[in-house]
Amino acid sequence: MPDIQTAIDRYMNYILTERGLAPNTAIGYRGDLRQFMLIAMQRGARLAEDLLETHAFAYIAQLEEKATAENSIARKINSLSGFAKFLVIDDIRRDDFMGGIPSRKRPKRLPRTLSIVKMKRLLSQPDPSQPRSLRDKALCELLYATGLRVSELCALTIDDIDLEAGSLRCFGKGRRERMVPVGKVACEYVALYLQQRKAIVAGTASPASPPRRKRRKSAQDGPTLNEARSPFLFPGPLGKIISRQQVLVIVTENAEKAELTERVTPHVLRHSFATHLLTNGADLRSIQEMLGHKQITSTEIYTHVSTDRLKDVYKKSHPRAR
Repeated sequence: MPDIQTAIDRYMNYILTERGLAPNTAIGYRGDLRQFMLIAMQRGARLAEDLLETHAFAYIAQLEEKATAENSIARKINSLSGFAKFLVIDDIRRDDFMGGIPSRKRPKRLPRTLSIVKMKRLLSQPDPSQPRSLRDKALCELLYATGLRVSELCALTIDDIDLEAGSLRCFGKGRRERMVPVGKVACEYVALYLQQRKAIVAGTASPASPPRRKRRKSAQDGPTLNEARSPFLFPGPLGKIISRQQVLVIVTENAEKAELTERVTPHVLRHSFATHLLTNGADLRSIQEMLGHKQITSTEIYTHVSTDRLKDVYKKSHPRAR
């Protein structure tokens, strides 16, 4: 009989290889299960067969005491339920220790979006005449033009985008491949950015110096030679895959320059992309395909956003609305 940690490791391998879950999803599951494991071990559990319903209740009670968001509690219960079912499937246990604990519905939260006017203000901040800002301009334009998840954008290679056809290929959750159209404006700035990198490789433009510690890169720095030679579309300064945190910094800094009061993240650009498409007449099925949603129910939340905006317009404009 495996100990709890070994059982968790086997479950991680199962959801990655057999269920095809995204690595980031698996990381979240592992964190949830480790929290649960610590509580169970404090109560004497060592092996997977020692896990009891009371351990799960103690875990949930601790989450509630810490005022954990209801959405997070629902996710953690779902993580535990999947693990408990796996233990039965894998013949580690005969019973499902989560069988008597009801799941919780995650409260629906309307996605945060920017208006078209605010979106234009944000996109006008990076100055494409500045070497480094050209990269930022191309990146922000592409995020808004495609609605990509930040992890999908980070993983893009130069070969994934077809500027002549105006489309790109990306791999979403569960490594599901999809093709996404790219607008003319985004294609133009991506093309300029790639031309800049080619000039550096050819020696007709000067690359930036290698990044130094404690020195913040400025708009005048431009791409490094490693960045210019990288197969990634938007690499980090060392030419390796750019981090999600780096993309977040690019977006938030330009939102601050645009004097936007709300918190703007790459995911807000994704939500804005979908909402603006729907507002301008796109059908849900097409938006679902472009966003890479497995279920149409994930896309339907944008109809609520559009309805709320219609109500706001009505209240502000109709003489009998108030």
